[in-house]
Amino acid sequence: MTVNIDKLALQYVNGLPEKDRRIVKQQLLKLEDPYIATDVELLQNGHCRMHIAHTYTAFFDVLSGGIVNILEVMTVEEAHKRYKRFGR
Repeated sequence: MTVNIDKLALQYVNGLPEKDRRIVKQQLLKLEDPYIATDVELLQNGHCRMHIAHTYTAFFDVLSGGIVNILEVMTVEEAHKRYKRFGR
């Protein structure tokens, strides 16, 4: 699969401390092969969520043609406040 990341999501990830940035990027790259991606949950309306290292959450869509669009990356705390936006 091809993984695309939203510009603002990428800016967020690139602004993380080096160790966190490395971990988040490693986990997001696992979405290239959904069989090795862990902690992924299908939400309502087709959105998906991936927990990363018990600290971050990524929201993404899987589109036809094997494309994964990463919409947002944020802390777990931020995500809990915003789940309604993704149909939770």
